[in-house]
Amino acid sequence: MYDRALLHTAARLRGIATPSQLAREAGLSVPTAWRIWNGVGAPRGDHADRVADVVGISASHLYTRATAGAAA
Repeated sequence: MYDRALLHTAARLRGIATPSQLAREAGLSVPTAWRIWNGVGAPRGDHADRVADVVGISASHLYTRATAGAAA
């Protein structure tokens, strides 16, 4: 499960407050950054790596383990 709240927190600590800023910093298209920022699907591997590098966390931290109750 993708954790966009963690992305927002880490990004803001790096001065990134909008999807367009994320796009510029990570070298992504604005629509792709918008989808990642707003949680419209999880970022694929290469995008997750770029985003994680820019915000200063590991790509694996962008994902949280789903609980049994969340699958319902």
